[in-house]
Amino acid sequence: MSENTANAEGTAPVESATDETVDSNTPVEGAKSFDESYVKELRQEAAKYRTQNKELADKAKAYDEYVQSQKSEQEKQAEALAAAVKERDALNSELLRMKVASAKNLPASLVDRLRGETEEDMLADAESLLEGLKGNFVEKKAASPEQTGAGVVGETKESSVEDFLSMLKSRS
Repeated sequence: MSENTANAEGTAPVESATDETVDSNTPVEGAKSFDESYVKELRQEAAKYRTQNKELADKAKAYDEYVQSQKSEQEKQAEALAAAVKERDALNSELLRMKVASAKNLPASLVDRLRGETEEDMLADAESLLEGLKGNFVEKKAASPEQTGAGVVGETKESSVEDFLSMLKSRS
């Protein structure tokens, strides 16, 4: 049974017909030999690339942290802007409700019940609200001078104390 194993440098698999271990210092059949200076040069070049890779990895990490910190600041600003826009829209809607309620003489307790996105929608809603309420309540009428006990402004008839006393007696 043959096994594939890697030599000590992990570069090329070595086939072994037996369970004997292969010495890493013994030349493998078909492998090339390189002189010491060339191998030293390759190792220095590899070390240089490892150093550059580490430096670039540190810079990339610092850049990623910077992007994350900026992204967080941008997200905070976006959230603040969204909150400000939402508050502005709510205030504009409340102002529009007040304007419509004032135009239609709605009581203050009904202002929050107005619905609609535009002034026309709210006016239509106020009309329907008033129509629905008309049947439930008696319309107020101005009190007559006899009901209040006051005279009519500009009245030509002069009232006397006796007339006033007789009016009071008729009420009781």
